Amino acid sequence: MIHKLLALTIALALGNALCAQDQTPAKQNVPAEQTVPFVQKPEMYPLDTCIVSGEKLDDKAVIFVVDGMTFKTCCEKCKAKVTKDPATYQSKLSPSLIAAQAGHYPLGVCVISGGKLGSMGQPVQLLLDNTLVQLCCSHCQDKATAKASEMAATVRTAAYEAQSKTYPLSTCLVGGEALGKGAVSVLYGTTLVRFCCKDCIGKFEAKPADYMAKLHPAASEPKNKPEKAKGGGK
Repeated sequence: MIHKLLALTIALALGNALCAQDQTPAKQNVPAEQTVPFVQKPEMYPLDTCIVSGEKLDDKAVIFVVDGMTFKTCCEKCKAKVTKDPATYQSKLSPSLIAAQAGHYPLGVCVISGGKLGSMGQPVQLLLDNTLVQLCCSHCQDKATAKASEMAATVRTAAYEAQSKTYPLSTCLVGGEALGKGAVSVLYGTTLVRFCCKDCIGKFEAKPADYMAKLHPAASEPKNKPEKAKGGGK
């Protein structure tokens, strides 16, 4: 009899544990009408000039991916130069990608160790899946790289959760329509942007810098403005 009671107790404990594992935070936080709260499109591109020639990019820009990194060039000849020597152009593009995402980086701790960023000197900045990931030190770099997709997803999810609570607009950034139930949330790098519908994403992608300036105008203003003269002197 005692053995039967013990077996029953263990079975109930295991059943409760399995139920607890099924109720993960991700499943609880995701709205029922969608599988993920945001989409990672369009791919962030911080330059408005060709990375090879320096010419202004227009509607005829060539968009392509090399070794997981998106590039835009003014023509096919410049594309060929990038594909022939991707490492050189990746090293040119990476600092701009990092700078564009650093302002809205959502985490204050290392995604590997959990240690406070800055507690061990300047944080290590990596681009994983075109997403900025910051680490407390170089010792965490190999572990983060080995789980690149997971680490990038962690940062993107944290960015969405933080900015969705304080998103400054109630209307579509492109169309100006009110953001209703059909609104689409997009993470452009680590910045949340909301549209009234999926059709507006393509329009945003054509001129992202113009729309981002509307979303966060303070970020596009000069940091060092000339001070106004005090008093009535000439």
